[in-house]
Amino acid sequence: MTDMSEQPSTWSYKTTKILLVCFVFFIIIPIIGFTVESNNFETLTNPEKSHPSHMMVLENNESGSITLFPDHIYTIYTKSNTNTINKNKILLIDEGGNEIKPNSSSIFVSLFDSENGDTYDAISTWLFVEEVNVEIQNSVGQKIWLVNESGIISSIQENDILIGSVLSCLTSLCLIPVIIIWFVINRPNPKALNIKFVKEDEEQSTHVDLIQLQNRIPNSDELYRAIHGNESMKNELKEEIKKEIEKDSIPAPFVDRPDGVTIKKDEIVFEKEDKLSKTIELDEEADERWKKWDG
Repeated sequence: MTDMSEQPSTWSYKTTKILLVCFVFFIIIPIIGFTVESNNFETLTNPEKSHPSHMMVLENNESGSITLFPDHIYTIYTKSNTNTINKNKILLIDEGGNEIKPNSSSIFVSLFDSENGDTYDAISTWLFVEEVNVEIQNSVGQKIWLVNESGIISSIQENDILIGSVLSCLTSLCLIPVIIIWFVINRPNPKALNIKFVKEDEEQSTHVDLIQLQNRIPNSDELYRAIHGNESMKNELKEEIKKEIEKDSIPAPFVDRPDGVTIKKDEIVFEKEDKLSKTIELDEEADERWKKWDG
């Protein structure tokens, strides 16, 4: 007996659901992490706030001296506006009076103030191979900020919650195409049925138990109700099949009367013959044939 029981719940379909659960998990973590670390993140990205990586603030036509260390990236930022900034008007002069030209690229193109919506653009960047004392002269016509970008990166790396949130966010974004592709390739066919052989000694499913009650091929309505119906529909179908079997088991009236009379199209036909008389007639015919042959 075959069991055409259910839509195939393949391992790949289950894997899709697991991937969806993972996606939800990895999207919740950064939301919580960024919420908890929002103040620290705001401090890092806003050069106007006090932080060890925010080294110096200079107004227009103001200068200041500072010691810069090797293997650190230092960048001058100015607030974004429509005016063109002439970065040559920002001078970095060493102890010997020599100007040090920008020699590197900034890590961050812009920093931002999420509270006020202001942005700060990188103007000039330096990378030193040894410790140096310098004087910075500002003549660009607006305030500038000297930021140690390497210090910002170090602060982020030391913040486990922030790092975990960033990685979790990236993971959730990577899972989106994986989930879509995996589901499209491995989605189950809704028209497919899982067919298997069921032995007599094995426990049979409900719809197989219903279908085997009738000695004929079920129609599509009965098959659908047996496979996809709820318990009420299956019980109702089972009762219908039992009633149909009981009805078929009752013979039609007068089909096989004990007196040998059959009713057929309102005509009475005597079906039974006297077997003994038939036997005698056959014996007499054989006797006559032997007489003719013997002459």
